[in-house]
Amino acid sequence: MPERTLSRAESTIVLDLEWRGQKTVTLSDLRGMLGSSDNYARQVAHKLVQKGWLERLRPGRYHLIPADRGPEGIADTNALAAGAALITPHFFSFGTACTHHGLTEQVFADAYIASPRARPPEVVRGTRFVFVLVRPEQFFGFAATNVLGEPVQMATRERALLDALDRPRYAGGIAEVSRMVARSGGSLSWDSIIDLLRRWNESALVQRLGYLLDLHGVSVPEDRRAVLRAVVRPTSKVFLGSRQRWGTSGKLSGPWNVIENVPHEILVEKGAGRRRRVTLTKTEPHSDR
Repeated sequence: MPERTLSRAESTIVLDLEWRGQKTVTLSDLRGMLGSSDNYARQVAHKLVQKGWLERLRPGRYHLIPADRGPEGIADTNALAAGAALITPHFFSFGTACTHHGLTEQVFADAYIASPRARPPEVVRGTRFVFVLVRPEQFFGFAATNVLGEPVQMATRERALLDALDRPRYAGGIAEVSRMVARSGGSLSWDSIIDLLRRWNESALVQRLGYLLDLHGVSVPEDRRAVLRAVVRPTSKVFLGSRQRWGTSGKLSGPWNVIENVPHEILVEKGAGRRRRVTLTKTEPHSDR
């Protein structure tokens, strides 16, 4: 690799990025910083990549390798930080956020990014990033989170679980999602769950969540359970699992009106069995706005 020397134009770019704390830069940004043509900006970017000052994430988008990465310009190995630069707006969710929050012990080969913009998967730093399309009105329930020293937008614990329940194929499948509910249901923030579900406004999601909570005997305060039930449309009947994967045969289970098209032994860990639902009647004060 060439030495990490800098020409006048190259130093303009690196010093400006470091001064402003900007981690990623586009070809259009470089053109504006240099006051040059696309072709010249592309040449400068190519040289900075060769010298170890920039890492090419995709055509026209680069990640700064700052001076504190040493004379050899060792690139950051934080895959999520690189993925965060691929699309705006976004937040990490599904299997990626479930692993981050300890909802599952699985470590997924793909990283899942929710965004209201469609984009095909991309591979960066050896990680395949899958972009999951989320409707703009459902783009909520996330916050900046520190991952290996870098801030990234991550779904909250409750949003991650609901995303996994909504589209299990991005979280290890319905069997793994069922186990997530069993392990973490008792530690959920019911205020957060109810707020998210009301904004989500999809009866089927509430029905599947309610069914799995009951299946695993998760303690739900009775007043919160009543709020969940109120979100369900009375005439709504939903399949628990994907009809393409699990078919359409199964018993209609109340009170959530879920068609049990997934075998019971798939949903419950061996030896766990179906437990009696327990509800609590005394809860801390809360608002049901």
